[in-house]
Amino acid sequence: MIVAAASARAFVRAAAASGRRVIAADVFSDADTRAVAADTLRLAYADGGFRAEDVRAQIFPLLAQGAELVYGSGFETQPELLEELDQRGKVWGNGADKIRLLKSPDTFFALLSSLKIPFPEWRRTSPENLENWLCKRIGGSGGTHVFPVSCCVGSACYFQKKAAGEPVSLLFLADGKNVTAVGYNRQLLAPSDAMLYRYGGAVSGIELAPQTRDGMLKAAAEIAWLAGLRGLNSLDCMVDEHGFHVLEINPRLSATFALYDAANAGAVLFEAHMQACAGALPQALSPESAQAHLIYYAPSDFTVPPTLAWPDWVADVPQPGTVCKAEEPLCTVMAAADDTDAALALAQARVAELTNIFRSS
Repeated sequence: MIVAAASARAFVRAAAASGRRVIAADVFSDADTRAVAADTLRLAYADGGFRAEDVRAQIFPLLAQGAELVYGSGFETQPELLEELDQRGKVWGNGADKIRLLKSPDTFFALLSSLKIPFPEWRRTSPENLENWLCKRIGGSGGTHVFPVSCCVGSACYFQKKAAGEPVSLLFLADGKNVTAVGYNRQLLAPSDAMLYRYGGAVSGIELAPQTRDGMLKAAAEIAWLAGLRGLNSLDCMVDEHGFHVLEINPRLSATFALYDAANAGAVLFEAHMQACAGALPQALSPESAQAHLIYYAPSDFTVPPTLAWPDWVADVPQPGTVCKAEEPLCTVMAAADDTDAALALAQARVAELTNIFRSS
């Protein structure tokens, strides 16, 4: 089985733990990904997605030999590439038609409007008053696709009004008709000068008003039913004391999967993804603790020394000799605790500890 995503480590680990022979295909080919994968492919990535020629050269031949593919981020900007993969072998997950439906602002927000699901005001053309508006690249992910309106890059973008509150995602399973919630997660930002809305991590086990929780799950269920979604998906919203506004839906494996991988629970969740893709909705999972992960972006240019002793709470570990430029993702810091605040505080303390380790290495 091939597992392809911009960062595939969590999915590869879970798939391998479920007993599968896994070929990892992602951007980083990190040491801990290589440790659990039967083989690794390193794919070029630019403008929010994999380079099509690289996917064709490295993955097409494996599909021709009978390998199957499970995917995460990296294909939303080019659903036609996912279509080509599907024509050459078995692809587990939502098809290109669903990516087009849910990643095009025209069709997605029309669908939300028809279901009376709240969402922030949006438009294709630049607003006259730029205050409180953002520009978003269609099909982008990880927050790197969100810009100030003045940075809009043309027809590949749309404009959306800022919504009050904090970003919250719902990870859920769908079988084509019904859904079950996996968990509600707070999404965290790690802004830089160039990317104000860059993804910084997430924490699970958050408390929400029952009306908001139920409303988000109902919205996910209605979208999933109309679109025929299968497998794991995530619904991204802005949440405040008045309720929620839907920003987007990611119809594929998402980064918050890693928040449910404690004690090899990821193997169970990966198996649930496969079952849901096949049309059988598993029972809801019950995570025992809150999990947090924080993306550690290099504060300066850094070359990974061969003698560096990585703490066991670090994931996505780059191989020795890897050169990481300032503001590029270097690794991921993980933490678990009894509640959300404690998990996040522990993760933040570990980020500080890791910075000290790098300074002394």
